[in-house]
Amino acid sequence: MTRPNLDLAGQQWALYSLRILIVFALADISLRWIELPIRSGVIQYWFKGLKYRTKSERRKQKLTFSLIGVVIALLASLISVRAIEIGNQERAALKASLESTPTISARTENGLWITGDSVILGIRAQLSEATDVSLVNARIGRQAAELLDVIVKDKAQVPESPVLFNLGNNNALTREQVVAIFEAVKDQPQVIVVNTAVPRPWRDTNNSLIGEVASQYPRVNIVDWNSISEGHPEYFAPDGVHLVPTGVSVYVAEIMKVLS
Repeated sequence: MTRPNLDLAGQQWALYSLRILIVFALADISLRWIELPIRSGVIQYWFKGLKYRTKSERRKQKLTFSLIGVVIALLASLISVRAIEIGNQERAALKASLESTPTISARTENGLWITGDSVILGIRAQLSEATDVSLVNARIGRQAAELLDVIVKDKAQVPESPVLFNLGNNNALTREQVVAIFEAVKDQPQVIVVNTAVPRPWRDTNNSLIGEVASQYPRVNIVDWNSISEGHPEYFAPDGVHLVPTGVSVYVAEIMKVLS
């Protein structure tokens, strides 16, 4: 519940308002039942008074506090185990998406040409279910220089295919790199470029450069993943870069919106 849209679904304003109310409620509980009793010495007097109570009363009160302690410990353990389980599930889903081989049901000569880095690896299986795919060439950690090399190498195989790639995740781009990449794909029927939402210092500069250069090429369509994913931590794995199934679905849907 502390992470809007991740632990609890709903409108952003309502979730943030709920968080504020919970903070106020916890602060009031802490003040009334912990801080004030400690400051006024109530707890100290209670412990001193134990020796004046009957043996059965002391045993009953000690048992009550022991049970409360056990319940709190069990709840904390259950929450921790569940958090670890969710994290392991997300890591397993991400690993499976990166390592799986997509099933391409209808491979055609002019199907989509897909290239890029590990984010593309993570969405390629679902994308291949949504549209015909002719070629996939993506690799974990791929930077702009290598992307240019594989584009130049692969384009002879798919001269009439629309091309999809993401750009800017793994390094700060230079104008020369971006222009060279766009020049290499400018003759494809359609060029779809997904910008970057990575939590890295170069994100905004890269996106500005991509947008500026793309405006000079009429066949280029930008999928503004940075804006689309803003305020949606539920799309991402813990690293803030790779996508969980919800993010993959949105990513693919946004691509399909612009694919001719």
